[in-house]
Amino acid sequence: MLNYSVLRDIQKKEMESSAIVSLPDDFYQKVSELLSKKKEEAFSSKSILAIREYENIKKIVMSISAKREEKIVLMAVREEGASGGLTSEEKEMLKALSSIILDSREKVKNIWSSEKPAPAESSSTRVRILKDVARYRGVDDTLYGPFKQGEEQSLPQQEAEWLLKSGMAESLGE
Repeated sequence: MLNYSVLRDIQKKEMESSAIVSLPDDFYQKVSELLSKKKEEAFSSKSILAIREYENIKKIVMSISAKREEKIVLMAVREEGASGGLTSEEKEMLKALSSIILDSREKVKNIWSSEKPAPAESSSTRVRILKDVARYRGVDDTLYGPFKQGEEQSLPQQEAEWLLKSGMAESLGE
């Protein structure tokens, strides 16, 4: 039967062990029932001791839950499967966290694999900006700007030519 003493034992084991402590699948259901019972007792009796016991049980359960969540997050990061002793709620959490982490790792992996090699140094052209130019993405997929009227910029030849042709810049001939 679940009570204050049993919860303290679980808390102690959970805090002392790096592995997750085995709990019955219905642990959180039993905790909920215990808390309901203790809350009713505390507020119907108006006993300070009963109220303190109820509050302490809540703190212990929160402590157990927080430590278990921490361990489940580590299990997900380490790609460990669900081990025995997880409640059904915790198994769902592990599955969801593992999925999110794997998706994130896959995205990072795709970023690295799709990374384009650095372009060879192309010649740059110095220009004076004639009109304000908002930030834009160039043909090399790089962001340029924003530029203010009167600024002097050294830009890759293709970008400088585009600004020159559109009348937004003049060549400084360097």
